[in-house]
Amino acid sequence: MRIYYLLVFVLILLATSFTLKAIPRAKNPMKSIDYIGFANGKSALYDQLNQIIRGFSGNADIAVYVKSMRHGDVLYAHNSDAPLVPASTLKILTAEAALIYLGPSYKFSTRLVTDAKSLNNGVLQGNLYLVLSGDPTLTYHDVVDLMYALKERGITRITGNVYVDDTAFDQNYYGSGWNEKDKNSCFAAPISAGIINRNCLPLQVKPAKAAGRVAKITVSPNYFYPTIQNTVMTKARRARSCGLRFGADLGSLIALEGCVGLGSYGWGLSYVISNPASYNVALVKGVLRQLNVSVNGHIALKQAPGQLARLNSHESKSLDELVHHMLKKSDNVIAAALFKKLGQLYFHKQGSWENGSLAVSRILNQHARMTTYGMRIMDGSGLSKENLITPAQMMHVLEYAFKQPRVYDSLFNGLPIAGIDGTLKYRMGHLGRKVHAKTGTIAGVVSLAGYATAANQEPLAFVIMVNGLNRGATWRYKTMEDKLVTALTRFNR
Repeated sequence: MRIYYLLVFVLILLATSFTLKAIPRAKNPMKSIDYIGFANGKSALYDQLNQIIRGFSGNADIAVYVKSMRHGDVLYAHNSDAPLVPASTLKILTAEAALIYLGPSYKFSTRLVTDAKSLNNGVLQGNLYLVLSGDPTLTYHDVVDLMYALKERGITRITGNVYVDDTAFDQNYYGSGWNEKDKNSCFAAPISAGIINRNCLPLQVKPAKAAGRVAKITVSPNYFYPTIQNTVMTKARRARSCGLRFGADLGSLIALEGCVGLGSYGWGLSYVISNPASYNVALVKGVLRQLNVSVNGHIALKQAPGQLARLNSHESKSLDELVHHMLKKSDNVIAAALFKKLGQLYFHKQGSWENGSLAVSRILNQHARMTTYGMRIMDGSGLSKENLITPAQMMHVLEYAFKQPRVYDSLFNGLPIAGIDGTLKYRMGHLGRKVHAKTGTIAGVVSLAGYATAANQEPLAFVIMVNGLNRGATWRYKTMEDKLVTALTRFNR
C-alpha cells in the first residue's frame, strides 16, 4: 500500500513539473529597459538613441531633443524643429510663465464686499458682492466660511441686492480644440471665474428595495447641490439596457434619469457643471438661506464697482503649491485657470483663452528670450489638439528654468519623479530619482519633457514628442520614452 501511494505521489509530481514547464513565462516589459547598456561618449549615446527610435518606427511622428545643462551642448536632435502637439507637457510653459510673472508667493483672492453705508440692528443697508477671482481650488466650505462674516457681524437682513461677480474671466468656458466627449469629464470642467469644487459634483445612485420605485441618490456634505430632479427607476434584477444620464444643465437644477437594476451596487457618478454662472448664483442663495440671512432685493450676476468696503476674503494656497500640484497630478483645471489669470493680469482686462495665450507667449519671449514664432498655445493645459510647439522651444523653456533658481526650484520640485510620485509613479521605478519630467497624453499623442541625471551626475534636459499614434499604441510609445530616458541616465561623457 505504501508503494502504491508513493507511485501516485511521484506521478503527480511529474505531471505538475510538466505543466509548469509548458506554461510560457510572461514577458517582463521592463526587462529590455533594465538591460540598456551604458553609453560612453556622445557618439555612443547618439547611436543608442537612434537604435531605440528605429525599434519603434511606424507611421507616428517622433521628435527627440537632448541637451546638457552643464556644458550647453546638444547631445541628440531628431525633428527638434518640427511643430507638434505637446499634450500636457504644455503645462511646463504655463507654470514657468506664471512663476516668472506672478511669483511663487502669488495667491488667488476671493472677496466679500459691500457698498452699504450703515449697519443697524442686523440690517445691512445696501448691496453685497461676492467677487470671484478664478481660484481653481475654491470649495463650497470656503464660500460658507467667507460669508460667515455676515453672521459674525450680526447681519440677518440685506436691504439691497446680492451680486455674484464672475467677470474676472470671460464666459467662453472651453478651450478651442477640446474633445467634445471630454467636456463631460471632470478633468475638462469649464473654466470660469467661479470654479467651486472644480465645477464637478460627485453623486451616488442606489436602487430602491423594490422594483418600480425611484432609486435613491446620495450626495456629499462637502459640496453644494442645486435641486436634483430624480426620475431614475429601479428595474427587475435582470433588466437589460439600464443606464443613467443627465438632462440639460440649468445650473440651478440637476436632472438625472434612467434606471438601475434591483440589488445592484451603487453607481458613482460625476456631474460636470457646464453653467457655472447659474450654479454660483444658486450656491449663494443656498448659503444665505443656511445662514438665515434674508435679502429684500434679488440675487444675480453683476460686476462689482471699485472702492467697496471689505467684509471678508479668502486666499488660495501660494502659486508655488498650486504649480506643484498642477505638475504632479497634471491638473487641467489649475493650468487653465492660471492661463486665463495671466491674460487678465498681463493685459488688465477680462481673462480669456486668447489673451492668456498672448500673455504666456510674451512673458516667455521677454524674460526667457524664447522664440515664439510658429508656436500656438490654445489653453495652457494641453487638452487642445490645436496646441503646437517645437521640441526646441520646449527645450528653451527647460534651459531657462534651469538657470533661474527662483523658477527652477518650484518647477523641478513639481515635476513628477519617475517611480516615486505623480503621473510617473508607476514608470521607470528602476531609475531611482534620476528623472523629473512632465508627461502628456491625449488621443494620438504622447510626450515627456524634463530633466535626467546622467551616470556621471551630469544634468540633462530632454524633450520627447510623438504625434499620430494609432489607437492602442499609447503604451508602446510610452515604453519607447522610458527606454530613451533610461539611456540618458546611463550616459557617460
